[in-house]
Amino acid sequence: MFVHMGWILRYWNIRSVIITISLLLIVDALHAENVTGSVSFLDKQGDKQPIAGVNIRFSGSNEWTVTDMDGFFRLKRPDSQESYLVATYTGFKADSLLIAEKGSVEGIEFVLKEGVQLSGVSVKAKQSETSLSKLSVPVSELITTKGLMKMACCNLAESFENSATISVGFTDAVSGAKKIQMLGLSGIYSQMLMENIPTMRGLAASFGWSQTPASWLESIQVSKGNSSVVNGYESITGQINLEFKKPDKTDDLSVDLFADDANEYEINLTGARKVSKNLWTNLLLHASTATNVHDKNHDHFMDMPKTKFVDAFNRWLYDNPEKKIQSRTGIKFLYEDRNGGQSPLCHKADVYYITDIVNKDFTAYNKTGIFIGDKPGQSIAIINSFTHHELDSYFGAPQTYKLYNGSQDSFYSNLLFSSYVGNPNHQYTVGANFMYDNYETFFKDKLPDNNTPLTPLNRLEVTPGVFGQYTYTYGKNLTFIAGLREDYNSKYGYLFTPRTNLRYAINTNIILRASAGCGYRTPNVIADNIGLMASTRKFDIDAINGLQIEKAWNYGGNITFYIPLWDAKKFTLSLDYFHTNFVNEAVIDLDRDKNWVYFYNSTGKSYADAWQVDASFTPFKGFEVVTAFRYNLSILTLSDGNQRYLLEKPLTSKFRGLINLSYATKFKKWLFDCTAQLNGPTRIPSLTGYTTVATESPSYPVMFAQITKNTKRLDFYVGAENILNYKQKNPIINAEDPFVKGFDASLIWGPLMGRVIYAGVRIRLGKQY
Repeated sequence: MFVHMGWILRYWNIRSVIITISLLLIVDALHAENVTGSVSFLDKQGDKQPIAGVNIRFSGSNEWTVTDMDGFFRLKRPDSQESYLVATYTGFKADSLLIAEKGSVEGIEFVLKEGVQLSGVSVKAKQSETSLSKLSVPVSELITTKGLMKMACCNLAESFENSATISVGFTDAVSGAKKIQMLGLSGIYSQMLMENIPTMRGLAASFGWSQTPASWLESIQVSKGNSSVVNGYESITGQINLEFKKPDKTDDLSVDLFADDANEYEINLTGARKVSKNLWTNLLLHASTATNVHDKNHDHFMDMPKTKFVDAFNRWLYDNPEKKIQSRTGIKFLYEDRNGGQSPLCHKADVYYITDIVNKDFTAYNKTGIFIGDKPGQSIAIINSFTHHELDSYFGAPQTYKLYNGSQDSFYSNLLFSSYVGNPNHQYTVGANFMYDNYETFFKDKLPDNNTPLTPLNRLEVTPGVFGQYTYTYGKNLTFIAGLREDYNSKYGYLFTPRTNLRYAINTNIILRASAGCGYRTPNVIADNIGLMASTRKFDIDAINGLQIEKAWNYGGNITFYIPLWDAKKFTLSLDYFHTNFVNEAVIDLDRDKNWVYFYNSTGKSYADAWQVDASFTPFKGFEVVTAFRYNLSILTLSDGNQRYLLEKPLTSKFRGLINLSYATKFKKWLFDCTAQLNGPTRIPSLTGYTTVATESPSYPVMFAQITKNTKRLDFYVGAENILNYKQKNPIINAEDPFVKGFDASLIWGPLMGRVIYAGVRIRLGKQY
């Protein structure tokens, strides 16, 4: 980041720029068309009370401000066209007003009504499909519904192809399981949330990235670095929060049909209904199947497994402003069956190497919030969630196989109280939560020279905790968040978690952010590395039960420039750097011996540095350009018990660059999207013992393109993935004989499938939102 800043400062005449911008701002202010007004609420006596810190903005514009201590605001109009002025504030329902007059407008008055906002406020406005959040305190990237439609995002893993922050790949060459990487580390160190409820934990993380239909999602919020202590201690590199389609903001009925030339078929149904004055419900259904056998590299293994997948999600919303209560409830079921490996259609043999993986999941949750007292926004909320997940996995044949089966029962409860001291500039949240995790799993490893008995790997964790978080806001320029939490884990003892975040706007065009703090994570080394099952490597099972909880500190910062261009357009440039330093890490050692996997806690340095630059602008109406480049340096210490070796983390991409071009015709009747990626090399684990002479994969390109035709009720789209047809050569080691030492399908660094052509249609019926 500092190299880039030095380049900018060297070639940019700072004094001239400052003088020019100052003169332009003065002239602009003299001719500005301003909108002024105030924001208040009604207290119990019916008297109006001003609200400070309310966000005021024009929809579809970057112009925004906040109200002062008297509830007053002044905002420049982006143009003389009519547009909506929107007021939003935590704990109150958003309000908007159509400003139709030309010129300045004075005396606008918003009187906000209290309303529980457990899942945030959604304001319809024109915005980038994938954008950096300007108002958030952490460094955040928002992927909207439109962004999810820019390519065939059939599931969550495929939703990040336009993001440089997150890389997606396969865990192995037979199971089809996906994994992600963020800030130079595995995605297991990023906390997954479903509308601010922890999700995809433990066994559910093995295949969870492929089990969340993208068509169900309203948006994805990716926050880098340390996040709020309110949601627990498990976030180390960031949070990924999934917002699903809401019962009160979903089309009455919509259908999404998808098919590709690999004979994968998918259907998604979403429907909503208003049951009564204060009650809404929606139902999300998904079914997909892939039953054809593909062996394009002729290694006698299917390139992708045959799958059958069904998922159902029923959500309810109760919202009663008169009683100041809102409650959200959901019930979700999932069943998935994967069959991969060898097949008689691609190989003739007496014995076949197969994979048979079954996932079953049941989740139920409730979030209820109630406004109490006289202070605006003062509320109490309680969140409860229960998950039961079953995983049955089998890799091999009757003579030689690995088996990992089990179940997980998890319960999460969080009680929060939010208010402020003195005025809304000093907000705080305090609370207590409780987590219960019960794992009953079994592992068996039957190899030619090894027959491990069925070994139980059970674990019970009960973790109560308390937390407090303070937020200080000074106008629209400064926000400071400091949080502390203390948890007691029945297996690992006391866990102390401090975190802090800072956002400072030097002006409307330059914003600084910084964060620091720590996080913890219980290792689930087999579920976290399910791809290792696809090998004849022996597992050091005795070491698994002795692993300690992982702990790491994360520090980072960001600077974002909004550089004015022509016709009120702006060029957005964002630079960030994050450093993750492990105090204790669960090491998966693949280098010591090609026939073994060793598990142990780190005994030396282990860290990851991540640099990233993002740039975006709209040169003319309808055409958007987004570019990004990320560089990672990830280091860990491996040890054979006698000597330490400092090496790069294996199978971690060093860099990723991308460019996305999108063009929309008038009224978005036609959409054209194209994405090009360049993925950097990764270190491949040595097959001959520890060595400082690294074997690296090559860099490789990947391209995507899609054309969409939109109508009022129908959207048609056609596209292609991996247009250049790039595939990892020989992804399976010793594929010709998978039942002897040396077979390994887990060293995956590139695409396994070649070019895929797809098409689909989206149908909307009934009332639309």
